[in-house]
Amino acid sequence: MTVEVEVKIKIQDFDSIELKLLEEGALLEEIVNQRDHYFQHPSRDFNETDEAFRIREDGDRIFLTYKGPKFDPKSKTRIELNTEITHVRNTTQILEKLGFQKVAIVTKERKIYLYNEMQFCLDNVESVGLYLEVEKIIQDKTNFEKERELIFETLKEMGLNPEKNERKSYLELLLEKTKAKKK
Repeated sequence: MTVEVEVKIKIQDFDSIELKLLEEGALLEEIVNQRDHYFQHPSRDFNETDEAFRIREDGDRIFLTYKGPKFDPKSKTRIELNTEITHVRNTTQILEKLGFQKVAIVTKERKIYLYNEMQFCLDNVESVGLYLEVEKIIQDKTNFEKERELIFETLKEMGLNPEKNERKSYLELLLEKTKAKKK
């Protein structure tokens, strides 16, 4: 079972981060538009259980993803299970027939850099803002703290404060903004 060690930081712009990444020898892997269709389970509240279930349109590819509860109070580290699928509409209809309800769609442009065996994702999230997500996928929980500390050290070297990381998902941030606008 794979574990995603992830740290997310709100940023003001991409330029300074990209410059630092390129100076360190990071490689631009891709620029992709992503659409995440989030679903609510029919009998348990993912907001309360801190889980997530989505269909991600990632350029030409589509993935069905389950994210377990975050188990690290210092980051967004959690179990993540992905499988590639072929049809958003058909999969959505199957999930809805099973009682799942669509919650929201999160749309973003993502620039992905590879550096030091980590992904640095510069995200421009519609209606939410600019963020840097640093991710490392590992095969089990055993060494997640070591990997998290490596991410923290790398962020410090880039002049960023990893202690000010955002543990909320883009979905949570979007729903908070939407709720605030309705008031």
